[in-house]
Amino acid sequence: MDIEVPLQITVNELLHALNQGLNLGIDLTDMSQCYLVSENPIALLKGDTLLEEYGIHDGTKICFNR
Repeated sequence: MDIEVPLQITVNELLHALNQGLNLGIDLTDMSQCYLVSENPIALLKGDTLLEEYGIHDGTKICFNR
């Protein structure tokens, strides 16, 4: 699924928004165990860091991992 994501939000905000908006059913009670992985650029996205700080851009693939 391709979606446009603003770069001025944190990784945690993105996780909460996707979980709620797409009804994913992900247990986000322990955020220290939740993270996203990106390709191009390769990065481990976690916590209260803004997406733009990771160099995320058009065409970046982002996946959820626990």
